Amino acid sequence: MANPDKAPSRHIVWQMNIPETALDLYFNHVRMLPSWKLNFPDYVHPAIRDAVEVAPNETKIITETGEYVFAFHERSTFVLEAAEFVKTGILEVYYNTALVLRLTISPPDSAGLVKSSWVSRGVEEFIDGEWVGDLTRLGSRLAAYETEQTKKEKARRQDELMGIVELKDKLSRIPPGETEKPSLFRWLFRHSGM
Repeated sequence: MANPDKAPSRHIVWQMNIPETALDLYFNHVRMLPSWKLNFPDYVHPAIRDAVEVAPNETKIITETGEYVFAFHERSTFVLEAAEFVKTGILEVYYNTALVLRLTISPPDSAGLVKSSWVSRGVEEFIDGEWVGDLTRLGSRLAAYETEQTKKEKARRQDELMGIVELKDKLSRIPPGETEKPSLFRWLFRHSGM
């Protein structure tokens, strides 16, 4: 028999959009943070104090508010009725070493209708707490920061291109005779009287 105390909290999970937030945060940000930290540190939000790949598909991030571990497990299950293998998964979120969220997930039913490659099908575990607000805010902060950094990078590249165009324009206005200095050998030959 289901625990009646857990039913209302599971309903709140869906109302607060926590499954979609956790999936978006993991698949679009968290799992890439360790390599971004090494290769593109300017793209890592200052709220992320550290990001480490603990194991394949398991990433630990330390923020200003706590430590999170996201663990993703994928498997294929043979469904006899459909006579095919079905891809499913579990996404677990730990906050300061305690399991606070476990989602059952799978690919969307129709690939063209959903922007994510995985959708939540159920909530197996949910413990409400301050982590919910922190995680929700972190997701929007990371997305906004990446957008800002991308704009800065585009502006920097545009400035570099403009500098190259200006230099090229300046060089094209200089008459050819002024840009070519005679070699030391030619100068000596001209001035030697030969």
